[in-house]
Amino acid sequence: MSKRVTIECLAEWLQARDDIALLGHVNPDGDAMGSILGIGCALSALGKRWVACLPGGTVKLYGFLMGADAIADPRDGLPFAPKTALAVDVSEPERLGEAGAALFEGCEHRAVLDHHGTNPGFGQLYALDGSAAAAGEMAVELIDCLGVEMSREMAECLFVAVSTDCGNFNYANTTPGALRAAARCVEAGADVSRLTERLYRTRSVARTRLLAEVLSGFSLSEDGRVAWARLTEAMLAETGARREDSEGIINYLLEMEGVMIAVLATEQGGDTKISLRSRPPVSVARSVAMPLGGGGHDQAAGIHMALPLEAALEKVLERAERALKA
Repeated sequence: MSKRVTIECLAEWLQARDDIALLGHVNPDGDAMGSILGIGCALSALGKRWVACLPGGTVKLYGFLMGADAIADPRDGLPFAPKTALAVDVSEPERLGEAGAALFEGCEHRAVLDHHGTNPGFGQLYALDGSAAAAGEMAVELIDCLGVEMSREMAECLFVAVSTDCGNFNYANTTPGALRAAARCVEAGADVSRLTERLYRTRSVARTRLLAEVLSGFSLSEDGRVAWARLTEAMLAETGARREDSEGIINYLLEMEGVMIAVLATEQGGDTKISLRSRPPVSVARSVAMPLGGGGHDQAAGIHMALPLEAALEKVLERAERALKA
């Protein structure tokens, strides 16, 4: 049975253990990668042996972060056999991916650090704060509890984690806690100008072409309150883009005047990844994602559906329309 604990208790748990695997979720984002690398730097300062594991390995978009080149794919061989596993920014066991879940369950000691309010709680211990803007915000607190002085490398990883999940501090989840965490990172040496240039003002040609391709085919509901688009494997092949290059595209859909719910359906083999965004008071997590087996936050959620793209999109759009009539 899983036990909910404070971040202080989780820090004590980590201090007593070694040979640690830090695991993130499938389709990892800046929060997952930045949080894992920031925590990993702190574990190094404690003399711990650790390895960062992300499905698919390093996300090239954040490859400039310290330690990014050493991130392992859990499907491949690891440099040692972990005894301890900490899942970071993982809202449910299925989000670890098949190989990540097997690695997690194969460790003698298992814990979770997460900020998704829909997280059911798993592992032997879990520290959960649904009010935190990002796992990175919790990671800043964890590092303080570990008694480690935050280095510039940790600070830049964690600034990326918090900033990306807050939309460069533009989203509704930009709380005083998120800003305090970011300020701690800046105090420790995070270069805001350089990081924001890399994150928000630099885009590859392939990513730009993918953005144009996806948005050229967007659709609107009759009342203009639901916007959706498709991202197919053919689009990736035609533009030369990677899957991670789709990050942020959904925000363009939500930014249209009058739109309350945005949906991006991404083809993944025979399955479909659904990304959801909404404007308050609509909760896409509770009204759309969770009834279809997904989860996330009130205004940002996702679903993995074992359905072809069009069939999955039909189900999601029906739920979205129902949510707006509730």
